Amino acid sequence: MATSMKIVSNKAIASAAVSSRRTGLAKRSGAISARSNVSGLRKLNKEPARSTSFIARSGIDGDEILATVTEKWESVEDKPQAILYAGGAVVAVVLVNSVVGAVNSLPLLPKVFELVGLGYSAWFTYKYLLFKSSRAELAADIEELKAKIAGGSE
Repeated sequence: MATSMKIVSNKAIASAAVSSRRTGLAKRSGAISARSNVSGLRKLNKEPARSTSFIARSGIDGDEILATVTEKWESVEDKPQAILYAGGAVVAVVLVNSVVGAVNSLPLLPKVFELVGLGYSAWFTYKYLLFKSSRAELAADIEELKAKIAGGSE
């Protein structure tokens, strides 16, 4: 038993795809006769298929990222603890994902959460963003929180 191997070029694939679309349109419309459809396919197969290629370049340098990560890893003093924290973070993300998926599968709960979120957004807008004095108060609260986190002078 010999198997035959067929090499198919981009031109053949493209013309086959276009001709299958054409025959599908002809069957649906019913206005095109079978003879004109066949002659159209012959003409279509003689036209060269257009192919495009491009190279995507990104502004991110992989070697630079690898060097930075290696440098940061070498500066870590307690490597087992860092690995433990990273593993714990992965486990936490998996657990949270499964809990959110379970809550989302309940029939009415996702819509209730959407309504709660919409209500809270409306309240926050009214309370802090609508009036100039409340916007100033919010900006002051944010600056105070930033100072606490950054450890600025009080």
